[in-house]
Amino acid sequence: MNIIKRELKANLKSLLFWIIPLGAVMYAASVEFNAFAGDSAIADAMKQFEFMFKALGSSVADMTKPEGFISIVSLYIYLPLAIYSGLLGSGIVSKEEKDKTAEYLFTLPVKRYEVIRAKLIVAVVYSMVINLAIVGTVYLTYLRFEVSDGYFRFMSNMSLGVFLTQLIFLGIGMLISSVLKQYKKSGSITIGLLMGTFMLSILIGMVDGKLDFLKFVVPFQYFPSADMLAGTFNFGYVIITLVVTLISVVGTFYFYKNRDLHI
Repeated sequence: MNIIKRELKANLKSLLFWIIPLGAVMYAASVEFNAFAGDSAIADAMKQFEFMFKALGSSVADMTKPEGFISIVSLYIYLPLAIYSGLLGSGIVSKEEKDKTAEYLFTLPVKRYEVIRAKLIVAVVYSMVINLAIVGTVYLTYLRFEVSDGYFRFMSNMSLGVFLTQLIFLGIGMLISSVLKQYKKSGSITIGLLMGTFMLSILIGMVDGKLDFLKFVVPFQYFPSADMLAGTFNFGYVIITLVVTLISVVGTFYFYKNRDLHI
């Protein structure tokens, strides 16, 4: 429990550093929505950009309604939160080496698996906190507009879809950090992998079905906002998400236990 409290405190500043500006961006987007609300002419004009929205995992929804507009700008939720969780996962594992506190920590009567378990708990909790904070901010800021009955359902679906995406990159970040001997490279490799899959996701959306066979290796294609708006979850992608996350976590415990720490 002391390790959990220590990790919660150590990573709190970073959490707030992400939540505050992202929350401000989401609020600014709701202000921009004023220009679209109820204007059918703008909605018709935006249909010509259907290919672009599909490439970004969105749909040409009715952007004169809050849920349609949020679906289109959801990129600014999916990508930053995935990056946060990926960096958190890689950073929280290598933190002791970076801060030169590994020697002190492991002189305490605590096993390595207990340390990594505490770090995993904190990483999952903070990933959930930033998810609820940002999606909650979006939900509340658009309540001042006229919302449909499906608004709450869409926001709930998107929150879950984003969180599942976060879990994948959180697990991958922790695994990479536990495997690499050079801990300084774990964050950059995690983000490189994340951005690579994101760019591949855009490419898949642009070629209209020709690269659909690659979707199963691209987490950003698992729970796109278009599906969240329609209220559909692909059960196969849910299974892949859980399996990848489980393998990453198990691998983290295994490799961290046998790893030579740089003190």
